Amino acid sequence: MEESVFYISEGDPNDKHSQESFALSTSIHNSQLFASFRQCDAPQKGAVLTGLGAGERLFTASRNKALLLVYSWGKESPDQRIPVPEQLSCLTLCKHPNQGFSSANGGSSNLPSFRLPWLLAAGSKSGKVYIWELSSGNLLCVKDAHYQAISVIKFSSCGTFLVTGGEDSRVAIWRTLDLISIYNKSEEANRLASVRPYATFTDHSLAVSDLVISETGILPDIRLYTVSRDSTLRIYDIMTKSLLTTFVLPISIESITKDPANRACYLGLSNGLIRVVPLYQVNPNTSVLESIGGCEKIITLDHDPNLVNTFVHHQQSISTNHASISVTNLAVSMDGTNLVSGDSVGRVFVSDIATKQVVQTLKECNSPISYIQVDTCPVELVDSSTAGLTKVDKHHRLIPPFKRVLASSDPIEHNLYMEIPSAMEQDGSSFEDWLLQKSNQELEYKNNVEKVNSTVKVIGDSKDADRVKELEEKLAKVSKAYTDLRSKHEELYQEHQKML
Repeated sequence: MEESVFYISEGDPNDKHSQESFALSTSIHNSQLFASFRQCDAPQKGAVLTGLGAGERLFTASRNKALLLVYSWGKESPDQRIPVPEQLSCLTLCKHPNQGFSSANGGSSNLPSFRLPWLLAAGSKSGKVYIWELSSGNLLCVKDAHYQAISVIKFSSCGTFLVTGGEDSRVAIWRTLDLISIYNKSEEANRLASVRPYATFTDHSLAVSDLVISETGILPDIRLYTVSRDSTLRIYDIMTKSLLTTFVLPISIESITKDPANRACYLGLSNGLIRVVPLYQVNPNTSVLESIGGCEKIITLDHDPNLVNTFVHHQQSISTNHASISVTNLAVSMDGTNLVSGDSVGRVFVSDIATKQVVQTLKECNSPISYIQVDTCPVELVDSSTAGLTKVDKHHRLIPPFKRVLASSDPIEHNLYMEIPSAMEQDGSSFEDWLLQKSNQELEYKNNVEKVNSTVKVIGDSKDADRVKELEEKLAKVSKAYTDLRSKHEELYQEHQKML
């Protein structure tokens, strides 16, 4: 596996040099460049990348216009400029849910891997949440979520919850299905007005700067980590809607990321330091690894003079032209050994977590780093002999333009534009076989609904005709052999009678 880091800067419309902004996707372990996007900038948390390779897309929100820019992988200029109802401040994506189907032989079926994710959610400066369906462009939700601008918005990895944090110091958790269920005609016309958050937390006293949700396949274990400029890190249990632990730091916090195994949190501070917050420790009395905090416990983290849990490379490499610096975005590699950090000067470092040393310095931007994303991809994609990630998808289509009014509640007007992926033919099956499989699934569904046991017999199929012909030839050979054997047996029996 190869790991890639994608980062983008904020840009500044008043600075000519800052207008020459760009976004890059490069390897963590070497200097190989995978893709670049020119004239590309976004506000803090205002960009999202669907993945690596041909057919993937980059969505960015404009900093000073009500526009959404869409870039295609391998092209430096934007493919589409989609107008939106108002200026957006942050973006997030939700993948298609796992259908959970299984084949007849007990294995998992080959479900199509859709080129586009399922939903795109955005937070605005007025505090509203917008949710679009990418395959149709329908606007599924417009909801007043916060009293001030939304600073960060994220889906859980399973897509069950949507979490928003705003400058009004509130954190709201929403059920995704409550926001996008527009085809339930039993409810009143003003359905979105009656939708309430699943949970609301008001423990922070200043603006929420960042949040992260634990990736787990079990809903009861899902955790929410929020940081604020009031210098606190708060950990919540989403299912029980309870506050577990509060960590108080001496400096305001700008960004957060966590270890993939939930062993520690990494906090980017406004003074250029990165603080490590371990979530487990060894009990000196019992030598047992125990979790830190819980039961609304408040833990104060003082200064770390010995730098045991602090990264200082952003402060050490600061020039005299910058009086102050803050760590704006953080990300951790898949194995939890490397930490990628971007600051308000435009620098991006890859550091080793164990030694706290910088192992790579990426190309610097002209403005603060607004978004960092770490992805993994197979080694075959980055092989230079096969063009790898530099390959451009020539068959990709433009996504439908986003609607600016809510979609109709009539399911008949719900039109999707889906591309049939070529991955379905990897197992040797053709498109006709796929259609036959879908017709059989439809027949099985009708049998279950109508309580009728019916089957479809295909007559005149070329494959069945060849099979019948082959069986007839085998039957003729067996019959001839049996006849010859029986005649030989009769001759031997007659000879035996003569001898007697």
